[in-house]
Formats: sequence, structure tokens, C-alpha cells
Amino acid sequence: MNPVGLIISAAGAGDKSAYSHRLRQLALGLEQHSIRCDFLFLPDNPPLHKMTTASLFMPFRLKKLRKYDFIHCGDEEAGQSIFFCRPLLQCPIIYDVHGDVLAQSALANKVRSAGRTSAPLLRVRAFHRMALEAADHLLVVSTPQKEAFIRSGIPAERITLVRNGVDLNLFRYVPLTGKPDFSFGYVGGFQTWQGIDNLVKAFETMPEPRPRMLMVGFGKEDQPVKRAFQEKFGSAVHLVDRTDQDQLVGLLRSVSIFIIPRIEHQAIRHAFPTKFAEYAALGRPVMVNDVDETANFVNKYGCGWVSGSTPESMARSMMEAAAMPGQMLEQMGDRARKMAEENFSWERICAVYAGLLRNIVSSASRKSA
Repeated sequence: MNPVGLIISAAGAGDKSAYSHRLRQLALGLEQHSIRCDFLFLPDNPPLHKMTTASLFMPFRLKKLRKYDFIHCGDEEAGQSIFFCRPLLQCPIIYDVHGDVLAQSALANKVRSAGRTSAPLLRVRAFHRMALEAADHLLVVSTPQKEAFIRSGIPAERITLVRNGVDLNLFRYVPLTGKPDFSFGYVGGFQTWQGIDNLVKAFETMPEPRPRMLMVGFGKEDQPVKRAFQEKFGSAVHLVDRTDQDQLVGLLRSVSIFIIPRIEHQAIRHAFPTKFAEYAALGRPVMVNDVDETANFVNKYGCGWVSGSTPESMARSMMEAAAMPGQMLEQMGDRARKMAEENFSWERICAVYAGLLRNIVSSASRKSA
């Protein structure tokens, strides 16, 4: 009999973040293996619009929750929401950890407070602890995060690496031939931890005429940053607001080399950026800083550059990359696509997760028999 699961999300049904994208892709992939998933979007279910009330009201939904063979909690807030009814549930609980939750909270707190404090919020500490207590199994997106959990005393058999993946059919391989419109490209957010300030400083030190760079992802809140880019670099940069995925893929194909300029921080080291797999799937070299596991992949496959996270180091790597002959860039791009196919295909990732779920559900059924 095929399992049926419930995915609990701390975001609304219309959310388009990388977090929600991961949950939807996992659900779609599981369907291919005859595992159906329903969704419960906490913000769309009054009185579950606040995480604290979600925790208290969740036991009243127990009748609904009991019909599922497993519950996938999309983050610590979703995991916390079923904490109080955990003793009454008979199905396994999966806690999907997207990185070092406490380090992420500390980093965000440091940014909000302009460096006055760097401790994780007490609320986040509590949510994370409750989610861990409720969970039967943990999913992680990076090897460093898995190793950190093992060091904390969680048995390795309770942890599975399920990375952020890429749709290889949407992000189709396009050989790097001729001279694309842009030498460099960046897509994503413009928060402090993305390292955009260092990217600006690195690009600024490059000699004139600078290679062209495409930057995509500006929201309303980023318009001052966008204007500053335009004033500083003029026609050397092409700046595009957030767009839908089909248009995004078209834009990305006009780029030779993609950059992920993230800063050094434990929150970054334990995460794994979705954009890395998407860049690689297009068959393009990738330039990353030596701040997370992406550096290991780039070195292993020889599909780009690994730089220090300082502007000076990034500038040296960018100048080296800009001078690289097209044939060598194409070879790097071929290796990047191979890397994506071998490690980041949603098809492969979901096959692993489907097998894990069947084992977990089967084991739980035997114990309850």
C-alpha cells in the first residue's frame, strides 16, 4: 500500500521562496513514486496564523493528522506546531532542517541590530528544540549540517542528506558557444549575507572596460541598491527585477560565468544555495567563495573557481575568469552539467527520499503491529 503524507509549511500557499520551492518539488517528486502528499499551510489556516497558537490548536486537528502515514515538517516552526500532539500521533515525523537554524537567527539578528547582538532569538531556540523533540527523522541539505548533528549526539541513522535540487528539464543544458551577452551573472537576494557589497567592491577594482554583468532579483525593497549599481557601473551592468522562472532561465542562458559571492559564517557553511544547482544545470562555470560545501563540488568537478570571500580575492578570480578562452569555459560548463545530473537532479533526490519514507513508514507499522 502506498504511503500518504502531510507536508506542514510555515509559509502561505502563495509563497515563492526557495523554502516553499523545495517543499513543492519534494511533493511532486514523491508523487512520481506513488507517494501522495497533502499540504497544510499554517498562515492560511486561522487560528493557525501565528506559530504559538498553531502549537496549541494543533491537537484539535489530531483526527485529521492521524490519517497520514507520515508528517513532513518544513522547518522548525512547522515542527514546533505538532509538538504538543506528538505523544498522541502514531505516524513518523520528519523535520526538514534547511541549515543551522540557530546560526541563521544569530546572523539575521546581527544584521537587524547593526552588529549590536549576534545571539539567536530565544523564540527560534525554543522552536528548534521542540521540532527536534517531535521528530523521528531529520533531513539536512548539507554535509556540514549532518556532521554537526552527529557531533551533538543525534545518531547518524536518524539523519538523511536530501539536498536542494534542480529541474533538469526546465534548466536545460545549453552549450556555451560564441560570446554570450554577459561575462558574469548573479541571481538572488541582496541581503548582507549574500555578499553583494564584496561583489560590488570586487567588480569596481576590475580595469576598464569592465566585462558586462547581469544581476537579477531586485524587489521593491532593493530599488536603492539597484539605483546605486546603475550610477556606479552604468552600461557595464544589466539590472533586472524579480521575474518568473521561464523568463529567468532565458536570461541566464545569456551568461558565461555565474557568481555566488556569499560571506563567511556558520549559517552559510551549513546551508546549500539552490541557485548553485540551477547555474550548473545550464552548463555554465560557477565561481563560489570558500564558505560552504559548493566549494568542494567546484574543486571536485573542475567546473569553475573557488575564491576567498574578500573583495580582493574575488577580483583576482573574476579577472582570471574573464580572460579564460571560450573553449575552456565550455569544458568547465560541460563538467558543471555533469555535476548537476549526478548530484542535484530532483528526480534522483526524490527517489532517495521516497525510499527513505517507505522504510520509515514500514518500520513504524511493524512497531505498532
